[in-house]
Amino acid sequence: MRKFCWAIFLCFMSTYTSAQTFKAAVIGGFNLSQIDGDRLGGFHKIGVNTGVKAAAVLSDRWQLSIEMLYVQQGSSRSKTDSPLSMFDRINLNLVEAPIMLSFSDWKVQAEAGISYSNIIDYKAISIIGDDITDQEIYKSNIFTGILGASYFFTDKWTLNIRWSKSLASFQDREGGDPFFGRVVSIRMLYWL
Repeated sequence: MRKFCWAIFLCFMSTYTSAQTFKAAVIGGFNLSQIDGDRLGGFHKIGVNTGVKAAAVLSDRWQLSIEMLYVQQGSSRSKTDSPLSMFDRINLNLVEAPIMLSFSDWKVQAEAGISYSNIIDYKAISIIGDDITDQEIYKSNIFTGILGASYFFTDKWTLNIRWSKSLASFQDREGGDPFFGRVVSIRMLYWL
């Protein structure tokens, strides 16, 4: 984790010479998430997505940014889900650090990037309501690919929508199905 943080810091410092200015924003919103592999369908798990963002303005159209976020993800059973799934819900609490490259035109911005997440806490509940967290073993480090778009209402307020998917399974239990998280994030940014 320490090496990753230093790599992010050095990446931002290297853009300092070409960046004309830096911008910062406060982020608040929510995630709609699911886990591929748990046999539950749909984006039924709702969670928090909040944090801060720093952006290096590389030109009139290009920005490189980093965010530090607290996010909640997981999955949750719906009435139409298969009874073959052993889960009622999985709750993941993560600290996430996305690095994004953005292109702006008019009031719209497209972005793509990669994110490092660390699971700080999780809970798994079985279909009969038992806490089976001790039986589930998840990798604490997750890398995610991200695509997104933003609309700037004003210079201060921005609506951001993202889709992301984990690049490798975070399930670390022998014989378990691979777990890949998928998330749709809807967030508002307030630029300072």
